Amino acid sequence: MADVFISYSRNDRDRCTAIRDILEGLKVSVWFDAGIGAGSSFDREIEREIDAAKALLVLWSEQSVESDWVRNEARTGKERSGLIAVQLRPCTLPLEFRSVQAEVLPEGAEGTDNSTWLGILERIGDLLDRKGLVEYTRLKAKGSVADWKKWLARYPTDPLVPDVIDNIIENATPDMGQQLAGERAKRTALEAELAELSAASKAQSGEVATNARELVRLRRELDQAQSGQHDAETELARFREASGGKSKDDGLFGLGIVLNDKIALYLTALLWIVAIRFIWEHLNQLIKGYGGLGDVFWIAFGIITVGVPAALLSIKILRKRKAMQREEERLAHTAAE
Repeated sequence: MADVFISYSRNDRDRCTAIRDILEGLKVSVWFDAGIGAGSSFDREIEREIDAAKALLVLWSEQSVESDWVRNEARTGKERSGLIAVQLRPCTLPLEFRSVQAEVLPEGAEGTDNSTWLGILERIGDLLDRKGLVEYTRLKAKGSVADWKKWLARYPTDPLVPDVIDNIIENATPDMGQQLAGERAKRTALEAELAELSAASKAQSGEVATNARELVRLRRELDQAQSGQHDAETELARFREASGGKSKDDGLFGLGIVLNDKIALYLTALLWIVAIRFIWEHLNQLIKGYGGLGDVFWIAFGIITVGVPAALLSIKILRKRKAMQREEERLAHTAAE
């Protein structure tokens, strides 16, 4: 049920609709017979809406003063002390309503600071306990931030409070629109740059995939070579233990075994070259300030897929060298005894 019931002539429906829209913009619920659904009992629904309304606004015109419906509705509003009257065009009011003030509201004056419109809002505000409607309408035309803050302090519970807060924000930051436009332009430029980086990353991912396949092949060959090397080292250790022999190159023997493992060295060098080349391109973009999330992703990808295996293989070779040195020292000590 609405707070305001509008009584009017069908010939004035456009003006009635305009007034309804303005009032609803002020968070005032409005009803007139345009909302009656098909098949409804016309007079009963009107009676329900009139009974529920706190104010009845009658729009007098040459046509509405001749309407029995409008007169009956206005009479009900008058009896309940909730009648608000206005003339859409100058006309002679029915005798029983001449005691009710009804000034002429010029066409298009609704929603402005026109005195007749403000008088209507004042009367509605009294009946609905919305005292801030008139001042709100005046401030909409020329209110300052300070004026809006005073309005908030006076009417903190009015349904228009969210709109007033929006007005304060809008007036307090007049350049916000330009700032937002600038931010949108920056975002558009960044999105375009990201699209270019994405295309470049896709191309690089193809190269990475090729390198990955090559690494798989080399690892398979390395496993095979390491198996054969392990067998050879085992036989060599047995031979030296049996013969009591000693390496002529002393501590360099362990390093020599590692250097003879050409496949391991080649794979390690290849891994480091690929890792440095792949990671540096994206890291350089970040250092220059042109990088983005795509570069961070590819740096992490390069470290995990290439850098980490290179480091692990390097550590393994160094550990193997130390182990061979310790074995050589042990054999030398045994032979001396």
